[in-house]
Amino acid sequence: MEPILSKHEIADLLSAIKAGKVSTDLVDYDPIRRRRNIPSTEIDLFQTYERAAGTGETRVPNLDIVLDNFSRRFSTSLTNTLQRNFAVDREEISTTNFQQSLLDLKSQGAVGIYALSPLKHGCLVHFDNLMAFALLEIMLGSGQSSESLALNRNLTTIEMAILRTCMSDICQDLQAAMRPVLELQATLTKVENNFRLVNIVEPETEVLVTRFNINLAGENCGQMRVITPYVTLEPLREKFKELVTITQAASNSWTRTLMQEAMEMEAMVTARSGHLTMTIRKILSLKQGDIIDLPYNPDQPLTVLVEDKPIYQAIPGERNSKKAFHITGQYSKSLGGIHGNA
Repeated sequence: MEPILSKHEIADLLSAIKAGKVSTDLVDYDPIRRRRNIPSTEIDLFQTYERAAGTGETRVPNLDIVLDNFSRRFSTSLTNTLQRNFAVDREEISTTNFQQSLLDLKSQGAVGIYALSPLKHGCLVHFDNLMAFALLEIMLGSGQSSESLALNRNLTTIEMAILRTCMSDICQDLQAAMRPVLELQATLTKVENNFRLVNIVEPETEVLVTRFNINLAGENCGQMRVITPYVTLEPLREKFKELVTITQAASNSWTRTLMQEAMEMEAMVTARSGHLTMTIRKILSLKQGDIIDLPYNPDQPLTVLVEDKPIYQAIPGERNSKKAFHITGQYSKSLGGIHGNA
């Protein structure tokens, strides 16, 4: 008889599943397949989920699409806010636990704590020292990068308050990047440089850590990390799977919309019998009663212009007591077109 788990073991297993440490994905099973005796090895049930070679991209499908969208929007926000040419590039997505993710920050830089409504847990955004001081130098009016001595100290309360402006702008970029998946309401609740006071989930909870390289005018000016608990994104797993289909459908929809709108645009159409070139001197010398001869040959078709661009040739006439023209063919630079039906 197989051993039965105790009440304490069952509680630990349920807690691990809720924290995302144990995968709940179904595994294909063929009941007809004959059982085979294979050597058994001891495993840790809390570490049996697939980590995809140390990355978190397969834990949440298409997460990289959202993060790349966020990096493009954030680089635009930094460029517009600070009037400098910034570029934000995603480097990697890795998995670890929440406590280790904070230890990796080495108690340097600034971290913003964000609430993500309607999701249960929020996320953290960390600016390392190099990035934080580079932004501060620009915001305070300096054209030079941070001095190396300044990078070895902690940020002051005033400097944290100044950085809050850039961190607040991230809310709009997060909301826009997540919109294809969920209508999110992101709010910056706190900016902190004492990482021991940062706590959004249990220490052993699995988190996805995304690193971004920040470049200023082609030169590296630090790194940014986005730390997101897996339990925050796990309920949206199916919506992330559908993200590519949604994106393609939206793209096709925009194409059809633009084509329909283009077909409804108004354009100036002119039937021109001829044109001539005159000098400014001759135009200024014109007086009442002067006659200007047009190079018009009644045996040649008119030129039909659309927004001043010649497109067709036509024959002038009348229809329903109104002047009209009959299109005979495409415009040609060579003269001598023949009237006829087209």
